[in-house]
Amino acid sequence: MEVEQFTAMMDEPFPALTDLCVRTPETDLHAELPYSFLGGSAPCLQSFILGGTAFPELPNLVLSASHFQYLHLHSIPDAGYIPPEAMVTFLLPLHNLKGLTIEFTAITPHPRQTSSPTLTHALLPSLTGFHFNGASQYLMDFIARIDTPMLNSFQMIFFSDLIPNISQLHTFIDRTDGLKTFIQTEVYLRPWEVQAIFKSPANPGLDITYERSDWPLSSMMRLYKRLLSIPSQVEQLELCEEAWDELDFSVEEGWHDDLYDPLWLRLLEPFVSAKSLCVSKRLGPFVTFALAELIGERVLEVLPRLENLFLEDLGSSGFVEETIKSFVSVRQLSGHPVIVRCWERKSVFGFGSSSGGSPSRSCRHLVFFSDCALRQFELQYVQCPAPCHTVWPCLHAHTRCVYLWVSVHCSVNYHS
Repeated sequence: MEVEQFTAMMDEPFPALTDLCVRTPETDLHAELPYSFLGGSAPCLQSFILGGTAFPELPNLVLSASHFQYLHLHSIPDAGYIPPEAMVTFLLPLHNLKGLTIEFTAITPHPRQTSSPTLTHALLPSLTGFHFNGASQYLMDFIARIDTPMLNSFQMIFFSDLIPNISQLHTFIDRTDGLKTFIQTEVYLRPWEVQAIFKSPANPGLDITYERSDWPLSSMMRLYKRLLSIPSQVEQLELCEEAWDELDFSVEEGWHDDLYDPLWLRLLEPFVSAKSLCVSKRLGPFVTFALAELIGERVLEVLPRLENLFLEDLGSSGFVEETIKSFVSVRQLSGHPVIVRCWERKSVFGFGSSSGGSPSRSCRHLVFFSDCALRQFELQYVQCPAPCHTVWPCLHAHTRCVYLWVSVHCSVNYHS
């Protein structure tokens, strides 16, 4: 159905409407909803998903709903751009808002920035989930203006920043109770991006993804420098190397040219409280070889509190087993023994979606319909179907897709 036909059918009020999703094809770069859409009022509206479409009347429509809870703006076109300060002003009256998505398109990777002499500040007391995709400067300008005391799921994807600006992140976390404690971290090194997920005991926590500029370890180290003390809280660290398929890494010769790289130890150094380290199969040789370099007095310079080392497919690689023996022996002599265990990790389609295998591991419930190309899916947090922790609901598929890929994060302790 053409946009014009759709809007013609929706130019009158729908007083009982509670949930609305409007998406337009990527090819329609100038799609716009008219001022008359829904008669300018939807008093019972609770959630609105808008994809690839400009809607100048969006603030007035949303503010007409007294119990509005979820706003997800996907693939925001240039014509639908809302500056950070205007976005804050718009959200200020939405005291019931629980889930928010702000996602720009690759067509406008660096939205226009404007400065305001006065800093409008908004309290969003009910917001628990926030997903952002775009330029880091926009996000920093935005979070500098909001307080979200209940936020427990914060996902950032910087598709246009080789070195993301997260200068306001620590100040923002200090104002957010749900993002103060991170005991588990998952690190994913992929051919096109790096990702770090910091989780608290019961919440999804902080998820940062950005496009890598060179060797993945260098990109991750640049991120660590900006995270300051956050990694020092972590008690369990997972290192994973993932690809869309088994061939992606084999064609990147630079990944495996040299077995030893001092950056591996530097990658581990910030995690001074880590008691468990989980390493995927592909990274096993690199990590174990780096740990084997810690001899004599240096043995406690990295991961001083480590107690358990989980290696995927332990026993399948004689090199890994032989290499790790020296590290284990030296730690034993130092009075800080490390137990080596097998990590039964299951990866789904190369995403950061393992299930089981390590202590306090989060589980993921997946729903996948194969009508779309895999690269077209977006991952979002949704309601967990199991009787455990509730995560903010947001279903998201690519504009041209009909079906959904859904990932759910929750505590494994509730499923044991």
